[in-house]
Amino acid sequence: MMDLYATDREVKHLEQGLTDLVAQEHLDEMLKLAWHLRQRDSSKALALCEQISNLLNNSNRSDTDKALVYLRLQLIRAEEKWLHADLEGAAAIVQAILRHPDVHLDPASLSDAHRMLGFVFSDQGKHVECDIEMAISIDEASKADDILRKQCTAAALARVAVLRDDKLAKSYFDRHFESRSPPKEIHAGLAALMNDFLGLHAGLNGQLEESVVFLSKAYEQCLESGQIRRAILTAANIGYNYSNANDFESALEWLQKALKLAKPTGWSPSIGNCLMQIGDTLRKMGSLDAAEQMLHESLEQLAKLTNSRNYALTISVLADVALDRRDYHLALNLFTQLAMLPGAQEQADLQETASLGQAKAQAKLKSPARETNANKTAVLVAKR
Repeated sequence: MMDLYATDREVKHLEQGLTDLVAQEHLDEMLKLAWHLRQRDSSKALALCEQISNLLNNSNRSDTDKALVYLRLQLIRAEEKWLHADLEGAAAIVQAILRHPDVHLDPASLSDAHRMLGFVFSDQGKHVECDIEMAISIDEASKADDILRKQCTAAALARVAVLRDDKLAKSYFDRHFESRSPPKEIHAGLAALMNDFLGLHAGLNGQLEESVVFLSKAYEQCLESGQIRRAILTAANIGYNYSNANDFESALEWLQKALKLAKPTGWSPSIGNCLMQIGDTLRKMGSLDAAEQMLHESLEQLAKLTNSRNYALTISVLADVALDRRDYHLALNLFTQLAMLPGAQEQADLQETASLGQAKAQAKLKSPARETNANKTAVLVAKR
């Protein structure tokens, strides 16, 4: 059975065990390495997939064995498309995997396919479909008695749900995990997911210092377990916490760290999120021109993800920039647009932001005495 995550040490051991020779006896090790490089180095992972495919064509393995290798290769290719925001391409591959007659012979691939489809649905703003796919993934891992895969997916589902309903997500998390904190002896991949959830939950409930502690642990554990996309997001969320605490120097330090990690990957969702959060911090610092430039760059990166939460967040920050500029017509239009975006549906914080933002803009437009003091600071709505 293919493990969901591997530590850097395990990956290094795999790499050292493979010579430059491409041989049939190395096929399984090459497949394992390609899987665990899927986010660490997706280009190298895809190159390995091609080598493995060539080996497979000339292999004397049974048709069933060949099919199971093929399914794992397709999961790597689907994840690479997801990382680059080719959501339709990723979904098409995964749905083909789920229709394959032999997929039920590999519970790990079946569970992974449903989880990947859940992540795709999440980025498409299809929250109900996402939750269903994640629940199926957990169920398939349970049937195979794959406890680590089951727990990782359960933590990931709670993490996906926390921004929609943090109390419900916490109750769901508590059903799967006895302790509030991960045990000392736990796989880095699972610890990363648990700490990421606990950090976000603490931040949503105003416990910013506690949130930073959890998220800082998650960041290191994400890197250690090859969850690079989540590491980028976690670093950005640490920056968000510092920004909320008006510690803008620390905020920009973490956001630049996230962007530095994201840029070499070319993953537009990750880069767009970093740019959006940097733009929000610059706005709070009063650098409106620089903020607006970052936000428009973010929208360019998120052009394929107009149904996503991050796209909605970028519109929200642009609306706040319009408030800061006292362009209340534009602010009203942007907050109205925000309320209707797919990425803001079932997102309690964004719906509240849209409602309060519209009310503020309308109040300013109806007011007989507009603000004339250019130095007066507008009261803005905090976002996530």
